[in-house]
Amino acid sequence: MTDPDIASVVPPAGSAPETDDAELEVLESDLATIEAVMDRVDSGDLEGAEAMMARLSDDPLEEGNAENTDESE
Repeated sequence: MTDPDIASVVPPAGSAPETDDAELEVLESDLATIEAVMDRVDSGDLEGAEAMMARLSDDPLEEGNAENTDESE
C-alpha cells in the first residue's frame, strides 16, 4: 500500500532527468579531489588542501550562491 502523502511528493520512476556522461565524469573527478583534500587535511597539510580545492569544478548555476556564503565562522 502506498501512502498518499508520499505518493504526491515522490516522482514516478523514469521521470528523473538524465545526467550525461560528461557531467558524471566531472562529478567523479570532483569526488576524487575531495577525497584527496580530506587526506591532506588529515595529515595537517592545510595549504596543500586549499590548493587542491581550487581544482574543483565550478558550476555556473552555483556561482551566485557561492558569493553569498558566510565563511566568517
